[in-house]
Amino acid sequence: MNINWNNINQEQFLNEYWQQKPIVLKAALNNFDDPIDANELAGLAMEEVVESRIVTTKNNEWSVKHGPFSDFDNLPEQGWSLLVQGVDRWNPEVFALRNAVKFLPNWRVDDVMVSYSAVNGGVGAHLDQYDVFIVQGSGKRRWQVGAVDKTKQQKEITQDLLQVDSIDPIIDEILSPGDILYIPPFSAHCGQTIEPSMSFSIGFRTPSQTELLTSFADFVFENELGKTRFNGKDATNETPTILSKSTVENLKTFMLDSLDNGNFDKFLHQFLTEPTRELDIVPSEQEWTEEQILQLCVSDNITFNKALALQTSYFENDGQLHFYCNGNYFSLLPEQIDFIEDLHLHESLDKFQLKSSVSQLENITLLTTLINTGYWYIDEV
Repeated sequence: MNINWNNINQEQFLNEYWQQKPIVLKAALNNFDDPIDANELAGLAMEEVVESRIVTTKNNEWSVKHGPFSDFDNLPEQGWSLLVQGVDRWNPEVFALRNAVKFLPNWRVDDVMVSYSAVNGGVGAHLDQYDVFIVQGSGKRRWQVGAVDKTKQQKEITQDLLQVDSIDPIIDEILSPGDILYIPPFSAHCGQTIEPSMSFSIGFRTPSQTELLTSFADFVFENELGKTRFNGKDATNETPTILSKSTVENLKTFMLDSLDNGNFDKFLHQFLTEPTRELDIVPSEQEWTEEQILQLCVSDNITFNKALALQTSYFENDGQLHFYCNGNYFSLLPEQIDFIEDLHLHESLDKFQLKSSVSQLENITLLTTLINTGYWYIDEV
């Protein structure tokens, strides 16, 4: 599923719009059909592990209810939206929407949120601190979008619902099925449903400095790192009652050294492969052996599939291959690099793709572990 660049090309988008200004990409996805319908979405919203909410509005009064929901019997005819986060974790067709933005770094994609809105439904005028591509499904919605403005403030008008006071729209358009609206961070926007409508929002991950710093501190603590103490050799050159500029710089350098000794690389790969929401990972009911997996690797009717939205990453350093899967670390041999690239790049592997890897026992050992933990699963075709 690729974007049809009709009014601009991909290079123009990256140079002139990405994280700079919003744009509507008309007819970006040909003959677009909803990959999930409203009933299926409602079913997901009834699950404990799925994050969902219903936002209602009437006479400019707003309310928010969080799932899981047991029923939807008391909803009014108009003025409400059901929003479900991380649907790409549970539905392969929704997950496939991520291919539309595969020209951007994979680690940046957070999830696909799906919403169903009744007439006049929406969440009001608001802004996000991350990029989003909104794919219009069935129905029609009017979108007003303002320019990027980092000074614009939001306020909580009711619990768990932030809005801005107003928008000066530079975009005011009605979206039809297959249209895509790109909205950069800090660009206020408001969608209003004209007729019952499905929307698919591909949201991007933008970790904050606080998130990175606190997570790195946790990583250092959990791995019993960072135990080197500041030596303070320059203390004899200081006035006892004054914290000198040189000491401040030395302490700053001392802290930054923890980022330069290889720890930060390991942390970042682990951090960026940890799931931001629940994944559909079920450990194998059968404890597979390496011998059994090896036999399956050469079978004509078997494929090995990656759990939806599972993140992997890897890097080589000092003659060692470091592989990360779902926030877990695997130390591997450099000779396994081709196999790791296959695991990283592909959502599914068959015997032809595995042909060059099955002769190496370490690859079979890793694949067996990934299958038994549920990160990958076996499918018979």
